[in-house]
Amino acid sequence: MSAPEVDPKLLPARDGDAPLHELSLDQLSALLYMAFTGEELLRLLRELRVAARGGYRLEAMGELARADLLADELRAVPGSRGPVLALLREAYEFPALEAVVLPKLVAEELSALAVEPDASVRLLWRLLADPSPEIRGAAAIGLEALADEFFSEAEQADKPAAEAPSTAPAPHDDSETRELRKTARRVGAQAEHAREKNAELKEQLRAARAEIVRLERESAARAKEKARLADDLEKTRGKLSAARAKGGVEALEKAEKARAELAARVAVLDEKVREAHEARDHAEAQLAASKKEHESQQKRPAEPRPGEAEEPALEANPSTWLFPRFSREFYDSLEGWDPRIQRAAFKQAYLLAENHRHPSLRAIPLEGIPGYYRVRIATDVRLIYRRTENEREVEILSLIDREDLDRYVRQAKTR
Repeated sequence: MSAPEVDPKLLPARDGDAPLHELSLDQLSALLYMAFTGEELLRLLRELRVAARGGYRLEAMGELARADLLADELRAVPGSRGPVLALLREAYEFPALEAVVLPKLVAEELSALAVEPDASVRLLWRLLADPSPEIRGAAAIGLEALADEFFSEAEQADKPAAEAPSTAPAPHDDSETRELRKTARRVGAQAEHAREKNAELKEQLRAARAEIVRLERESAARAKEKARLADDLEKTRGKLSAARAKGGVEALEKAEKARAELAARVAVLDEKVREAHEARDHAEAQLAASKKEHESQQKRPAEPRPGEAEEPALEANPSTWLFPRFSREFYDSLEGWDPRIQRAAFKQAYLLAENHRHPSLRAIPLEGIPGYYRVRIATDVRLIYRRTENEREVEILSLIDREDLDRYVRQAKTR
């Protein structure tokens, strides 16, 4: 059966052209950093004749700084994106799904999957679960490629010792492999959280620097105005002295009045200059604190070493924050679980309190019990919670194995 014709206007351009300037600075910088190596970023900057700021040399800049500088240039001059798109085609040939019209819902799901470590399994699972035999058959393409890769590795492992390298590592058992995959998923989530926190801190640093510059300019302008008024006051005092010497009563009164007005204006400006200095000092203190927090985020390792305890960064509670109430049932259900699962349960519970719509929670209703929901903790572990009558509170109920969901529903109905 021939493929249905698709309106070319609904598909990406044949050369993969994309309006990169529509992205924010941080979004475009992240894309460039992920797509290109440090040498490729340096090559693009030289080709576009982009100069480093502050007297720095392009060769001395890190990859993130190069990506940020290139992103700034592409946003300022959208027509300069030609070399970037050419290098994308050279490295990656063409964008994924270039011959498919993407609905908004599919585009959002693909965007979320692009940064998740278990995306390949979930995509193949989706194909295999499709009601259409043709769609299920399409999954065989990817699975055949995986089988070839895995079986070729197994054949290499089965070779005699004389043929196999003496330094080949011993294969992991299934339980260790599963544990490593779980760790990889947790590390991916922590890295995503760190990237979001770094982006937020960068924005705070930029805002603080802009505020300090504004306050310094305002302080300089007020100091200049103060000097001018002080000069006018001195001239008025001279006129007042001259009027007193001449004995002119009317001129004397006018000069005295002008002097009083100027003195009042000088006093007001003194107060404004003092306030400007205080605001600038406060902004500098905030900038120093933001820099310190930003540096600590950058120095923090992106992924923990095996066996290290996870210490997720704490954030300020947003306006939608709910109070997590941990039930006695929840604490009882913690017994018997691995400490890492217990920590992950508390982490997801607090994330649920901060934003119950966060995509990493995958919160879905618990079938059979209205108002109950389940959250994914690990591959086979779920956290049960419910919203109470108090709209500012969420009740954490139980940590259970996924296979026990039906039993939990039956028991909950009899309570």
